[in-house]
Amino acid sequence: MSTQPEHVHGPVLPQPTMTRDALREAVKRLDLSRIAEFDRELGEAFDRAVQAASTTPMRLFLEKWATVVAIERHPDRARAMREAEQVTGDPQATEAEFRAAQRTVARILNEASAEAGISP
Repeated sequence: MSTQPEHVHGPVLPQPTMTRDALREAVKRLDLSRIAEFDRELGEAFDRAVQAASTTPMRLFLEKWATVVAIERHPDRARAMREAEQVTGDPQATEAEFRAAQRTVARILNEASAEAGISP
C-alpha cells in the first residue's frame, strides 16, 4: 500500500479490531485504492455465507483483511512482503532465493496473524 512514508519503523496506525467497519476504515487509511477490492470481497463473503448458511465465509474474510492490515500498517514489513512475493513469482530466481523468499512470506504472515489475534 503506497501512501505511507518511506522507512517508517513502527506501525502507522494501531491494529484495529476484527470487525468489518474497523478493518474497512484501516484499509481506507492505509491504501484507499484497495477499498473496492475490500467491498467486493465482503459482498462475495456475504453471498457465500448466505448460500452455505454458515458464518465461516465472513470469518475468513475478516481474518484475511485483519492480516492484510497487520502487514500494511508496518511499511517496512509491507515492503519486505512485496519484495519476497516478487521473488517467489520470478522464474529467474534461484532455488535458494525462492526458498528464502518463501520463508520471509511465511514469517511475515505468522507475525501479522498473531498481531491480528488470529489463532493458528
